[in-house]
Amino acid sequence: MMEAGKELEGNVLVVQSGGISPASNAALAGVISNALNYEAVGEIFGSRDGFCGILNDDLVDLAVQSQQTIRDLLFTPGAALGSFPWTERSEEEFEALLQALERHNIRFLFIIGDAEAQAIALELTQWMQGRYDLRIIALPESNHNTLPLTDHGFGYGSSAKFVASVVSEVSLYTSTVANHDWVNIIELEGNNTEWLIAAALLAHQREEIAAPLLLLPSVPFSAEAFLNRVQSELKSHTACTVVTGATLIDQEGNFIAHSNSSVKLRILLEESLEVHVTVTQLGALQWAAAHNLSQTDIDEAYMCGKKAVDFALDGVTGKMVTLLRAEGSRYSVEYGVADLSNVVSHQKALPEHWFGEDGTLNHNFIKYALPLIQGAVTCAEEDGLPRFAKLKR
Repeated sequence: MMEAGKELEGNVLVVQSGGISPASNAALAGVISNALNYEAVGEIFGSRDGFCGILNDDLVDLAVQSQQTIRDLLFTPGAALGSFPWTERSEEEFEALLQALERHNIRFLFIIGDAEAQAIALELTQWMQGRYDLRIIALPESNHNTLPLTDHGFGYGSSAKFVASVVSEVSLYTSTVANHDWVNIIELEGNNTEWLIAAALLAHQREEIAAPLLLLPSVPFSAEAFLNRVQSELKSHTACTVVTGATLIDQEGNFIAHSNSSVKLRILLEESLEVHVTVTQLGALQWAAAHNLSQTDIDEAYMCGKKAVDFALDGVTGKMVTLLRAEGSRYSVEYGVADLSNVVSHQKALPEHWFGEDGTLNHNFIKYALPLIQGAVTCAEEDGLPRFAKLKR
């Protein structure tokens, strides 16, 4: 361990872990850019494939990456370092990790990731205490936007913008070719899709786009109520767009669809109503669509990376960076930290006062989400296609 009172000096390690958002690499760029500014930091390493890299001595020298590569990270999808789940964490693996950290003199560990990454950060913080002087900061990556104690996680703004854009495009197209007889079903991938389904409501900001029907996981599904809503929508609009997650649960808590809810909905509509049904499953596009990023989201992810370095070099450890919305009519955020022990095992739900008496989302959600999707990111191109970052080994 370091001597008491001595300023901590050593190397940086960055890990991308768990679910990957469209803004993950922007946060990585922020960590790299700011770590280069500190004399107390020696080397800046990235761990390949989550924690597998440090455990297997498969590290990337992030300090030697070109400035162009760092800039390209701002719009590169996926995890430039690779991400691999570390689900079965044992005492033996923690011991092996400690040896690897000591071998590479890692004193500052930054973990970019979702709820699982936050859990790993907390476990490591607790386990390392008294064993090794290591400062651990987690970055709130959450395209599902379920991390607590932060106004939002980075990645959500870009995913929300993509969902709203798809809903706008599909709805507008079908409204011009349908005759009160067309239903679009757009299915989102993954669990915890409530906040992303809600993002479809942003499409209704344009007058020519009818409000989509949102099948939120927290609202029990009723086939009768659903069919009534679709019929009502088709009376006043040429087409109807339905946005759903992968699962449907009834009022008794039973699964109507464990996965592929769009299949169940399509059968229900075709058997009950004389309508044409099309299905769009977004799949990996929710996380990988770099052509429609939110500039606000990318800027905030980059700043989260920079702030994480500032906090760690200031002596902070065992925390998650938070984005807190500042008061006032003009949108801005302030960056702080929250104890990982208060983050792990908690989920942020859509607030109850955002729902009307009929169970539909009201304007409070629009007011919350609209600032998060602002601005467009311009990707550098080669031969007409985006030029994405590729880290040197």
